[in-house]
Amino acid sequence: MREGKESIKTLDERVEISQSNYKEIWDKVNELVFVIEISKGVVPKNFIDFNNKVCSKLGYSREELIKILPSNVLNLTNIEDKISIFENLSNKRVCDKIELTLKSKDEKRIYAKSNISIFSHEEKDFALVIATDITEYKILEEELKGILNGIPDVIKVYNTDYTISFFNEAGYEFYNKTSEEIKGKMCYEVLSRNEKCLDCSFEEVVATKKMLSRERYIPELNKFMDVCYNPVLGKDGELLFIVERLRDITEKKMLDKITKDSRERYKQIIDNAPDAVIIIVDNKIALANNEACNLFATLYDDLIGSNVYRHFQEKYKKALHKVFRNIISERKIKEIYDYDFYVPNNKLINVQVSYSYILYEGNQAILAAIRDITEMKRDIKKAAELQRSTLQKEFPAQNFIDTMSVYMPAHTISGDFYRIYEINEDFIIGMIIDVRGKGISAALNISAFDILCFQEVNKGHHDPMEIVKNLNKKLVKYYEENYVAVCCFSMDFNSNELKVVGAGINQFLFQKKGESLEEKIVEGSFLGMFDNSEFCEQTIFFESGDKIFFFTDGLDFILEEDKVIQEYMRDASIFEFKNYLDDFLSDSILESGKLKDDCTMVAIEIK
Repeated sequence: MREGKESIKTLDERVEISQSNYKEIWDKVNELVFVIEISKGVVPKNFIDFNNKVCSKLGYSREELIKILPSNVLNLTNIEDKISIFENLSNKRVCDKIELTLKSKDEKRIYAKSNISIFSHEEKDFALVIATDITEYKILEEELKGILNGIPDVIKVYNTDYTISFFNEAGYEFYNKTSEEIKGKMCYEVLSRNEKCLDCSFEEVVATKKMLSRERYIPELNKFMDVCYNPVLGKDGELLFIVERLRDITEKKMLDKITKDSRERYKQIIDNAPDAVIIIVDNKIALANNEACNLFATLYDDLIGSNVYRHFQEKYKKALHKVFRNIISERKIKEIYDYDFYVPNNKLINVQVSYSYILYEGNQAILAAIRDITEMKRDIKKAAELQRSTLQKEFPAQNFIDTMSVYMPAHTISGDFYRIYEINEDFIIGMIIDVRGKGISAALNISAFDILCFQEVNKGHHDPMEIVKNLNKKLVKYYEENYVAVCCFSMDFNSNELKVVGAGINQFLFQKKGESLEEKIVEGSFLGMFDNSEFCEQTIFFESGDKIFFFTDGLDFILEEDKVIQEYMRDASIFEFKNYLDDFLSDSILESGKLKDDCTMVAIEIK
């Protein structure tokens, strides 16, 4: 009997020694290890045990943590993730590489990659969780993704086994894929191929650990692309991952790849960009490439930490402040503005700055890519001058009406236009036009459409409805998807009759003398959309003192909530209102940096 008791005592001592040994080993491992009792539905009930690493990482004492519900620590806010994990555990009883988010005592999030296994003891079920802290990696990954998402080029990041890690937003849009559809696949699988390309460059890049650029034709995309492969190396020279950048070779190079490790690696990558690139944090330049130093004529050490406002002209500071505030608050991507800029020797150049919201070292930041567009601006300015020279400055029917126009492009070249034709001394036809697109292409479309309008009028078509329908048929046939918005009107001074037909520009303002403004609607789709489009017509009889206002959608704010403008229009002459509107739009440019859209108006007052 005594021997039995001694045997039991010896066994208990062995168990205590065994538990002591495993606890000692457990507390020495670098992972977070804890055991949770779970219900039959694999729902966490309470903590059973954990190592010291868990306590130190979460900021709790052992006595505190043992009393806390697991749901207060396991931050599974996404119910779909929670269901997925628990379903997998129920089926497999082991789940590898599950990402968990733990919440510490001070409400900080700790990201962990975990192995979870289910075991039973004394008719109870338990979950053993062995987790590795990947918080720093997740922050760096988010920073890299944020910076890459600010780049308009297609960026693809590959693991060392050539599988895809992730694309930037331009990449997902370019391939029309989601992150779930591409992650872990080989690059050629994204193109629906079964094997790698014959001219694949990955093996060469891995062998040489050097950047490689080449031009490639991708038949699946029917594009010639400039492709750059960049190996990203760790401190000891090992290959971390490969970043691939694709761009249509008709575009200029803007940015190369940006890595995730450190400030120096960021700089190494953006130094390969052909344009000046800076990262702005709290209005200070936190990072810049060599091109930025050359542009600002400043040494790198002097540029870093300097206030970004002091590098721009005084007249832009108010607008810059508003732009920066909006980009940060609304997390905007690719906001583009143009500025005049002084370089060494007091030489004035034109620059275009593309701003994008990013995360940089855990802070909200702005990525600014600055491009010298002086030569392009010079060419565009010539085109704009040519466009302005074709604008009508003298209007017909001066015995019957006074006519004033407002014309202010959102950019240098406008997609708006107007023309009033004199059919005879008692009859005129007018068109106000807004073509799709901006810049040179819009200007070319305007010129082409102006010729079409002239041909219609010259053929003897003087009814607005007939003109609009004929133009629609021509645009459907020749313009493909270059839709055009117009408002066509005629004025017969013998009968004092105004006819207005709308096609995309569907409203105008009419004011009887001494009365309030009336908004008139003329429904009709854009020209060029459908063969059988229907258009509406308004007929109005006018008399001395009446006013009519035709305008493009850049001036829609007149119709909305700005009662001050409408009150001013009621008593002002069209000449006074033109000057008021010109000043109003100029102030808007100074305040915001640019107009949202081209602004064009033709105002008529009956004598």
